[in-house]
Amino acid sequence: EVAVPRDRNLVFRVLPVMPDSCAPPQVMLSSLGIESPPSIGNVLKQVRELTENEDELDHWAYKHGSIEEVFAYIFAFLQENYSKLSPLVQSGLKDRSIVPFGTTLVKANRLFFRLPKDLSPFFFEVPRAFGAYDNLLRSLGVRDSPKSEDYAHSLSELHDDIATGRLNANELKSVVEVVNLIAVEETYGSKQTPSRCIFAPDSSGRLVNTNIMFENDCEWLVQSGRLELNLIFFVHPKLSSEICRKLGIGKLSDQIHEVLEQGFVPKVMKGKDSNLCRIEFTLRSDIFAEILSTLVPKTFVSSISVLRNVKIVAVEEIKTRFILQNKREMNEIDITNPSAPEKSHCYLNNDTMFISKLPLGLTCELAVASSLCDFLCMERKYVAGLSAIVSSDHAAIPTIKKSMGLFEDQSCCELLRGEPGQHLSSTDLELSEMKPLKLFHEGEIVAVKDTNDTSNLIYGTVSESGGGTSVSRLRLCIGEGKEIDVLSSDVRSFRSGSKDNQVIGKDVYHTQLQNLNFNNGILRQADQTNTDEFESSLIDEDSRTNTLNKHDVLAPVDKSEILSAVQDLLFSANLSLDDDVKSIFNSNLSLKEEMNNMDIYTESLLSEGRTLSKDLSKGIDAFLCPVTREIMNDPVMCCDGHTYEREAIEMWLTSNSRSPKTNQTLPSRTLIPNHAMRNSIDALRENMGAVNKFIELYK
Repeated sequence: EVAVPRDRNLVFRVLPVMPDSCAPPQVMLSSLGIESPPSIGNVLKQVRELTENEDELDHWAYKHGSIEEVFAYIFAFLQENYSKLSPLVQSGLKDRSIVPFGTTLVKANRLFFRLPKDLSPFFFEVPRAFGAYDNLLRSLGVRDSPKSEDYAHSLSELHDDIATGRLNANELKSVVEVVNLIAVEETYGSKQTPSRCIFAPDSSGRLVNTNIMFENDCEWLVQSGRLELNLIFFVHPKLSSEICRKLGIGKLSDQIHEVLEQGFVPKVMKGKDSNLCRIEFTLRSDIFAEILSTLVPKTFVSSISVLRNVKIVAVEEIKTRFILQNKREMNEIDITNPSAPEKSHCYLNNDTMFISKLPLGLTCELAVASSLCDFLCMERKYVAGLSAIVSSDHAAIPTIKKSMGLFEDQSCCELLRGEPGQHLSSTDLELSEMKPLKLFHEGEIVAVKDTNDTSNLIYGTVSESGGGTSVSRLRLCIGEGKEIDVLSSDVRSFRSGSKDNQVIGKDVYHTQLQNLNFNNGILRQADQTNTDEFESSLIDEDSRTNTLNKHDVLAPVDKSEILSAVQDLLFSANLSLDDDVKSIFNSNLSLKEEMNNMDIYTESLLSEGRTLSKDLSKGIDAFLCPVTREIMNDPVMCCDGHTYEREAIEMWLTSNSRSPKTNQTLPSRTLIPNHAMRNSIDALRENMGAVNKFIELYK
C-alpha cells in the first residue's frame, strides 16, 4: 500500500510515498510486501489521475519533479511493459490525451517526430525529453512526419471532437495551415482531386466537409437576403481561391442557377416602351457582342450568341427560384429564402428578357446590365459600364467603352495562363513549336488542339510520358478529370522566351518547309481536295485522340501511327509523301520494330544473367576461409570439423594450439584435404565465369 522514494514519480497521486529517511534497503522490499517497481495497475491509475482533468497541469504543485520529468518516468515504465497491457488498455491509451506539451495534454496521433512548420495547437512535434520513448510513442500513434492522409484524418478527428463548435483563433490558424498543406500535397502527389473526406473551416469557423462547401464569389447575392443561408456552407475567407480549386471546392456562381418558378406564367404589360426597343437594338448589335467577348470568361463566350435575337418583354412581376447544384454530391436543392422581400427585376430566359416594374432609382439599363453579368458570369464591377453603353447611342459606344474601362482584364488572362483546358495566350502561341521527338516530362505544360474546336489550341499538362528519339504517345490532362492520349507529333511545346530563340522559331521553320524540293521523288504537293484512302486514314484525328478513363494504360505507338505523324507534319505544310516512299517508310519501321523487339529480348537475357550471377554469389560464404575470409584454393579440414585454406591454417598452427573458429584446444594438428569442397569451388568459379562472360558479350 506504499511506494519507495525512487518510484515516487510513477504513483505519487495514488499511493503514499515513504520518506527517504524511512526507506528500507532494496533487499527488504519483498519481505515487507512493497512492490518496486509498482504494479502496472497502479501506474495506469496514476496516468488516469494526471490526464482526467484538462486543467490538471495548469496547477502543477508537485515539488519532486517537473511535468516532463514525471511523464518521462511514466513513459519509460509503459514502454518496458507495453506488451503486457491488454488490447483494451492499449486502445484506451491511444484515445486518451497523455502526452504533455507544456501544460497541454495531446493525443499521440496529433504528434509527429518531424513537422514542416509550427502547427500548434493542432499538431505538435514530439518534445526532446520524450525522444527516448519512440517505441512507445509509435505504438500509441505518433508518426515520423505527416502526409496528406494524416492531416485529413486528424481534421476528421478534430471535427468529431468539437462537432458543431467553433474554432478559436489559434485553432483556426493551425487548421488553415493544415488545409493548405493538404492542397499542396494533393496537387503534386496526385493527379486527381482528392475523393476522400476532408474538413475545412467555413465562414463561421466551424469544420465542414469540403464536398458540401462553396467559395463565396457572389457576395451581392448572399447579402441580398434572397438565399436560405442555413442550407449553404461557405469556405472561410482565409482559404484562397487557389486552395479551393486544388481541393475541388466550387464557386457559388458556377453552381447556383436562377430559374423561373415552376408553373409561373409572366403577365405581359400592354405596349412597349421605346426605351426598351432601343436597349433591345443595342443588345443585338455587333459592337456590343464584341465588347462582351472581351469581358466574358472564355467558357461563356458562346453564350453571347443568345443576344443576337433577344426580345425584351415588360411584365408585372418575375418569380424565380435559386437552385444549388452540388456537382460533387450530385444533387440539387432549392435555397430560395421564402421570406425574402426582394424579387428579380430582370431575368433572361433563353432569347427572352423579362423586365418587371422597377423601384424608384433602379433604371432599365442597370437592371439589364446586372442580369447580363449574372447570365454570362461576369464580375459585377462591369455593371456600371455596361449600363452606360446600353443607355447610349451607337456613335458614343467606343468613347464610353474607353472612359468606363471596359477592356479585357489582362491579369485575369495571365492567371489562367497554363491552366489545362484554357485557350493559349497570344504570347504562348508565338512561342509554341513542334518537336515530335522531344522527351516530355511529367507535369510539363504543352499545347494541343481543342477537341471541340480543332482550329484553336488549348493548354494541357503531361500526366504520363514516354519517348525521346522517336514519336511517342503522351497522356495529357486538359481539364479537371479529363485526360486524352495523343502522339507527340500532335503536341506543341514552348521554346525559351529569350530574344535569340524568338528569332529562330517560326521564320526558320517556314523557310525550311517552303524551300523543299518537290522534284526529288520523295515529296509531292498535297491535294487537299482529293487525298487517297491511305492519307485520309493517317490524318484522322479521332483515331489518335480520345478521352480516357483515368485507369487506362498508355498504349505503345505502332508503325501506322508513326507514319500518321509524319504525314500530319507534312500535311500541315501542304505536302505529302510519294507513294513509293510510303512503302519504304513502312519497311523501315517494320525493321526498326523487329530490332526493338530483339533489344528487349537481349535485355531480358541480360537481366536473367545478372539474376543468376547474384544467385550463384549467395552461397559463396560457405567457400570462404574463416581465417583469410577469401575463397579457398586448397581447402583442408582440421580436427575441429571446420575447413580452412591450407596455407592459412598451417601458419596459424605454428603459433597456436586452439581452433581459430571455436577457440577450443585442438587435440591434433592433422589436416585432411577436403576434395568435395574443392570440386564445388571449381564448379562455382566455372559457372560464374560463364555467366559473366555472357553478360559482357551482350552488353
